[in-house]
Amino acid sequence: MTEEKKQGTYFMLSTETKEKIKVAANENHMSQANAIALMVDAYFENREEEHILLKNTISNLLDEKLAFMKDEMNRIQVATNVIDRDTKIILEFMNHYYLVNKFKNLITTEEFKTNGMDQAEQLVQKRIHKQRKKKLDYERQIELKKQKHSESQE
Repeated sequence: MTEEKKQGTYFMLSTETKEKIKVAANENHMSQANAIALMVDAYFENREEEHILLKNTISNLLDEKLAFMKDEMNRIQVATNVIDRDTKIILEFMNHYYLVNKFKNLITTEEFKTNGMDQAEQLVQKRIHKQRKKKLDYERQIELKKQKHSESQE
């Protein structure tokens, strides 16, 4: 601590606080005024460290949560790309089929549903159910890992 021009200031302090200042001054072999200055400086240093620690903690928590979300978004993007590609392929096949056979009208499934269409719908429903089950199992595993991790930290 550098010596600088000091000014007198008077404060009303409790007896307990005065005793603490005396103890700090005696332990550090300095005047009570210097002990107070030392304590004020220490307070501000700790306050900055607490802010940095708080910022780092929040940043780490956000990174952890965002990493999970990023992983989920990547999985969704991959699935979307596959669906988009498959849909475009089907549209190309359907367009070709329609042109080759020179159909004049389109018969919708509302007008007539074939056995093949029923089978396709059932197959798609089974696949959707299977994928949903896989997703739930995966989420359950993630949750169990989180629980084990939190229990081990306690």
